[in-house]
Amino acid sequence: MMRTGNARQLDQEDLLELDDDSRSAVAYAYFKQHFDRQDQSIVRAIVRGYGRTFVLCGLASAFTTACMLFAPVVLHHVIDAFAAPEMDLTSLGVWLAAFFASRLANALVAPHVDFQIQLMMFRMAVSLRALLFEKTVRRSIPSRSDGKAVDIANIYTSDIQRVIQCATEINTLWILPIQIGVVVYMLYDVLGVAAFAGLAVIALSMLVTFLITKKTSGSYKELMIHKDKRMKLVKEVFGAIQIVKFNAWEEKFEEKLLALRKLELSALARFVYFMCGSIFVLWSSPLFVSTVSFAVYTLLMDETLTAAKVFTSIALFNLLRDPLREFPSMIQKCLQAKISLDRISDYLALHEIDLSNVIHDDPSVSTSDAIVVEHGSFSWSEDADPALANVSLTVKIGDLAVVHGPVGAGKSSLCSALLGEMEKTDGKVFVNGKIAEVVDACGLLPDLQQFRGGDATEIGQKGINLSGGQKARVSLARACYSDADVFILDSPLAAVDAVVQSEIFSKCICGLLAEKTVILVTHNPDVIASGAVSCKVSVAAGQVSVERQKVNLPRAHFADQISPRYDTKDLETTDMIDENLKDAGRLVEEEEREEGRVSAAVFWHYFQAMGGLKVLLLLVTIQSLWQGCQIGSDLWLSYWTGQKGSTYDASRTQYNTAVYALLGGGSALMVLARAVTVAAAGLRASRDLFRLLTHALLYAPLRFFDANPIGRIVNRFGGDMASIETDIPFATGSVSVSAFSTFCQLGTAIYIVNILVVFIVPLVYVYVKVAKFYLMPSREISRLLKVASSPVLSHISQVEEGVTTIRAFGRECIDRTIAENFRRNDVNARAWFCDFVVMTWFQIRMELVGCGVVIAVVSCLVYLHDYLSPGLVGVAFTYALSIDSRLARLVRVWSWLEIEMVSPERIMTYASIPPEGEQRAIAIQPDQSWPKTGNIFFDNVVFSYKEGGTPVLKGLRA
Repeated sequence: MMRTGNARQLDQEDLLELDDDSRSAVAYAYFKQHFDRQDQSIVRAIVRGYGRTFVLCGLASAFTTACMLFAPVVLHHVIDAFAAPEMDLTSLGVWLAAFFASRLANALVAPHVDFQIQLMMFRMAVSLRALLFEKTVRRSIPSRSDGKAVDIANIYTSDIQRVIQCATEINTLWILPIQIGVVVYMLYDVLGVAAFAGLAVIALSMLVTFLITKKTSGSYKELMIHKDKRMKLVKEVFGAIQIVKFNAWEEKFEEKLLALRKLELSALARFVYFMCGSIFVLWSSPLFVSTVSFAVYTLLMDETLTAAKVFTSIALFNLLRDPLREFPSMIQKCLQAKISLDRISDYLALHEIDLSNVIHDDPSVSTSDAIVVEHGSFSWSEDADPALANVSLTVKIGDLAVVHGPVGAGKSSLCSALLGEMEKTDGKVFVNGKIAEVVDACGLLPDLQQFRGGDATEIGQKGINLSGGQKARVSLARACYSDADVFILDSPLAAVDAVVQSEIFSKCICGLLAEKTVILVTHNPDVIASGAVSCKVSVAAGQVSVERQKVNLPRAHFADQISPRYDTKDLETTDMIDENLKDAGRLVEEEEREEGRVSAAVFWHYFQAMGGLKVLLLLVTIQSLWQGCQIGSDLWLSYWTGQKGSTYDASRTQYNTAVYALLGGGSALMVLARAVTVAAAGLRASRDLFRLLTHALLYAPLRFFDANPIGRIVNRFGGDMASIETDIPFATGSVSVSAFSTFCQLGTAIYIVNILVVFIVPLVYVYVKVAKFYLMPSREISRLLKVASSPVLSHISQVEEGVTTIRAFGRECIDRTIAENFRRNDVNARAWFCDFVVMTWFQIRMELVGCGVVIAVVSCLVYLHDYLSPGLVGVAFTYALSIDSRLARLVRVWSWLEIEMVSPERIMTYASIPPEGEQRAIAIQPDQSWPKTGNIFFDNVVFSYKEGGTPVLKGLRA
C-alpha cells in the first residue's frame, strides 16, 4: 500500500481491508452486549469489554518506561569513566552494551504497544458511533425539543474523539506517578536531600497546573455549548438554503452565524490561553526544579557539583518534563472526556419511541380488522395535554378511510398515533400488517420521461432537485413499491392540482391500492364524498368521530373513470436502463480532493490568515532566544563543573547559580511568549477562514448544494474548523519547537564532537528518505479519511430528518438503514485504520535509526575521550539521548501539521466557489414612486439550471 502511495494517488480500493473484529457490525455487537449487561454504562462497558487489553498494554508500556529510566544511570557511569584519571573500557563497554540493548528493546516494543492501543480505541470508536446511530433511529420526535438533545454531528466529530484521546492514554494515569516517584528516588541518590527541594517545586507546579486545568475544563465545556448552537444553525441554514436564497436572507443569516461564531471564539480564546498557561508551567517546571535543586545542593548543603551529578540530574529532570507535562494534560483530557461522556450519555438517555404504543398481535381483535383504536388518548410528550382524547376507531381490511377536518384539528396527529410516534396515555392501538407511510406526499411516476436519467436519476437531499409535485409522485411510488398492507397518507393531494388529484385518487388509491387498507387525510370534498370511501373520520379539536358507509362497488371500479395524462408505453420501458442514463441522471458528484503534497499556496494563505510575515518573524525571534537560553544554560553547567582534572572554585557558586537561573528563566519566558503568539495567530486564522467559508457558501450557486450533500458542508464547519481552531496552531508550535531544538542541539553536538558529522549526515539522509516514503501515502490516507467522513455525516443528517418515515416502513427498512450506516462507517474506518498502521510502520523505523544515532555519538565520544572535558561529554551525551527522538518527533509533528493542513485546503476550496450572479449594490437609486406598475417582461429568454446545461425554458416571451 505504501509503495502504491509513493507511485500514485491512493484510492479507497488501495487501502487495507478491515479484519472482521474491526467491522462496524461485529465491533458494535461485541460492545452492545457489554453495554446492556452493565446497565447501559459506557465506562463500565469499556472496562468489561477492553479492560484485559488495557492492562496488558499498560504492563508493556511500563516496560518501555523502565528502558527510558535506564539511560540516566548509564550517563552517570559514562561521565564518571571520562572523569577518571584512567578510563576503564571494560566496565564502560558493559554499561554501553546494556544501554544499547534497552534502546533496541524499547524501539521494538513501544510501536507495537501503541498499535494495539490504537486498534482497541478504533474498535471502541466504531462501536460508540454505531450505538449513537441506533439511538438516532429509535429516539422519539418530542425528544428533539429536550434540552439535553445535543447535536449528533458534533458528538460524532468531537465528543467521541475526546473520549478516544483519553482512553488511548489512560494507562499513563498509573504509569506516570510511578515514573515520577522513581525519578525522584534517583535524584535523591544523586543530590541527596536537595532533591526534595526540587520535589517541592514539582508539587507547587502540579498544584498550579491543576488550578489551570480546572479553568480550562470549564472553558472547554462553555466552548462546546457555543459550538453546538453554531452547528445547529449551520445545519438549519444550509438544510433550507433554497428558502434562504429565495428570500435573499444570505446577509441576515451570515450576520447570525458570525454573531454565534463571535461567542464561540470568545470561549475558544479563554480555552487556548488557559492552555498557554498550562504549557508555560509544564515547560518551565524542570528548569525551576533543577535551579532550586542545584542551589540548595551548592549553597545550603555546601556540596560540590560534578559533571556526573549535573548531567545525570539534567537527564533525570528531562525525564520529569514529560510526566509533568503529560500528567496534568492527561487529567485535563479526562475532564474533557467526562464532559463528552456526559453529552453522549445524555443523548443515549433521550426518550425513545415506545414500541408498545402500537400492537400487531392481539387475539381479541377480529381477523377482518386492519386498524383498531379503543378509547385512545395521545399526547406529544408525557407531561403535555392530550392532542387526541378518547379516540375509538375501527378500519376493516381493504377499507378506504378518509380523515378530514379543519386545519390544526389533529389529523396529522392521528396519523402519527397510528404509527406509534405519539405518547399513548390511555387505550389501545392495534394495526394488522405492514405499514407504509408517506408524509405530505402522493403520486405515481408519470414524469419519468422528463428526467435525463429516467428512473436512474439521483434525487438530492430532501428532494432538492424535484418540484413539489414530483416529490409527491416519487414518494408515493416508493410507498406503493413497498407492497405494505396498510397505507397511511397524510395530506397527499394537497401537493398537486385538481386534475392530478383525480388521477392519483383513481389510478393509485382506487387502482393500484384497491385491495389495501388506506388511511387518507384530505380536504378534497369530491374525495370525501366518493363512493369508494367506506369510512369517514372527522377530527375536530382533538375529538374523533367515525361514520361508516356502505360501498356498493369494489374500489377498483373507480380506477378507470379518468383517462391518464401520459402514454403507458412510456412507463413500460423503465425496467431497461441504459448505463449512460445513470451518468445523465447523476446529481451528487464525488467529493474532490487534492493530489500530492499540500501546496505551498495553502501554507502561505493560512499563515497570511495567522498574521503573515510579521508573525513568522516574531516566532523565529522567540524561538532563537529560547534555544539560545536553553543551550546556554547547558553549556554554562559544563563550564561550571570545571575541566578535566581541575579543582572546583567554590567562591563562584553563587554567581554560577544566578547565571544558570537567569538563563533558565529566560528560556521559560520564551516558551510562554511562543505559546501566546501561536494561540493568538491561530485564533485570528480561525476567525478569518470561518468568515470566508460562511460568506462563500451562503452566496454559492444552488447547483452547488444539489451536487454536494449537507454532510460535506457540516464536515467543513465541524471537523475541519476544529482542526483549524486548535490542532493546527498546536501543530505549528510543535513544529517550531521540534525544528529549533533538534537542529540547534544537533549543531551543538557536532560543534563539540566535530567528527560526528561523518556519521550524522548519512543517518539524517536515512531519516529524510524514510520520512518522505511515509509522508506521501500518509497524506493521501488523511485526505481519504476526511472525504470518507462526509457521507457518514450526510447519512446521519438525512436519517435524523426522515426517521419517522423510516420507522413507518417497518423493521426491514430500519435494518437496511442501519446496514447502510455500518457500510459508510466501514469505508471511513478503513482510512482511519490505515492511518495508524502507516504511523506504526514509520515509528518502528524511526526508533531503529535512532539507535544508530546514539551508537554514532557514543562511539565518537569514546574515540575522543582524551580531548573532551567531562562537562562537554555530559552535554554531548545528553543531547545524543534525545536527538533520535527529536528527529522522529520532528517528522511526526511535520506530518501531523501537513495532514492537518488538509483542513484549510478543503475550506479554501469551498471559500473559492464563484458566487451566484453578480453581487453588487444598486448603481442607481430609483425614485420613490417606482415601480408604478407590477409588470415583468420576458423577451426570448432561455433558462438552464447551470452554465452550459440543457435549457429547461427556451424562447420565453411574456
